[in-house]
Amino acid sequence: MRRRLPGLAWLLIAAVALLAPVGCGRLATGPAPKQVIYWTGWSAEEFNTQQRLVDQFNREHPGIQVQMLSQFGNSGYQKVRIAFAGGATPDVMSTIWADELAGYAMRGVLEPLDGYLKRSGRNLERDFTPGVARMLRVRGKVYGLCATTNTSFIAYNKAIFREAGVDPYHPPATIAELDAAARACTVYDRRGSFVRYGFRPGGLALWAYVFGGQWVDPVTGRITADHPGNLAALRWLASYAKKYDLKKMQVFQSTFGSDQTANGPFFVGKVAMWSTGEWAEQFVRRYAPKLEWGWFPLPAPPGGRAGCSSAGGSVFVIPAACKDKEAAWKFLDWFTRAKPVARFCSGIGNVPPVVEAGADPAFQQSALFRFAVNLSRSRNTFGPPGTPIWPTYAREIGRVEGKVMLGGGDPAALLADLQRRMTREQLDAMQDLRG
Repeated sequence: MRRRLPGLAWLLIAAVALLAPVGCGRLATGPAPKQVIYWTGWSAEEFNTQQRLVDQFNREHPGIQVQMLSQFGNSGYQKVRIAFAGGATPDVMSTIWADELAGYAMRGVLEPLDGYLKRSGRNLERDFTPGVARMLRVRGKVYGLCATTNTSFIAYNKAIFREAGVDPYHPPATIAELDAAARACTVYDRRGSFVRYGFRPGGLALWAYVFGGQWVDPVTGRITADHPGNLAALRWLASYAKKYDLKKMQVFQSTFGSDQTANGPFFVGKVAMWSTGEWAEQFVRRYAPKLEWGWFPLPAPPGGRAGCSSAGGSVFVIPAACKDKEAAWKFLDWFTRAKPVARFCSGIGNVPPVVEAGADPAFQQSALFRFAVNLSRSRNTFGPPGTPIWPTYAREIGRVEGKVMLGGGDPAALLADLQRRMTREQLDAMQDLRG
């Protein structure tokens, strides 16, 4: 007798029959999509904005699936160093700061991108803003791309300018005009304590470029800490320590709230001018929406560089240990094109490093962002120079600045000492890289 199969068994047989391909003895599922592991340094809303772009890429490229993992925080960046040391890297990373790029590139742990760019019809100098393009080259080769950058400029309170007799519609265009505006806007009480100060400059690393200086020779790679332009910038910074009692200024600054709160000194009128970047717009809108304010590029002295700004941020790279570099490049190429870059930067409030993206209405509709985009396109934008010791070098520049501003140190002597120490540091680093 033929036994009757239970109803569930018949259902299972029918399901298998539906899955079986006609004329073939195995399932025709097709090749599995290639997996690309991507480490990002962004978190919170920036991560979510980026995730939406990754999801779009995955929809448009069914043969490649990108999985994004955040390495935000100090422990995450330590994990990056361990991954490079052990060769167990992801396929794409944006967890490298611009000042680290040269060190990783010279160590041979990054894939050069020149060939990929050429095959994809891209040109670094044409596609990217000048400071970013220079920053991404190390010894003549391209080792990374960017999806964001920043700018540096001075915001000013128009009402304070007007009160101090400074034309609010013609902000300072020279160092002399900046100094005069700072002096006019500074107010003391009867005891000689600050009620408001006009401006406190800082950041020798950038101001040196404004004064025509440089930290590394772009042709030879030689350390140039004692460049005349660097010295002129440091002496100008020191002039503020002589004009104003910086100890009193520090006491006054101890009363300041954070720039990311409604008690920020610029928002409440305790300072007339603020060294900042394009992110200032969201804070002013949030914490001081009625503030009458404007902005202007860093003024230059005679013979200096007009329209100076910084460039930097996170750099996207393909590690040399990546096993499927073509798939990794497809994602990296897509993400750093104009439309994804415009979406990402507008979503997180940064300036796009891709020239075409800067023409997007998201940036052109805002007067501040139009200004910031134009500033980012200046030839006088500078990112970290191509030396493996730049993180150490930049820290030591800051220490020299502090010794001059607060300790009364001699600018020429301190820069000469910095020249000797960093030259030796670079020689040691290069010997270590050679191995």
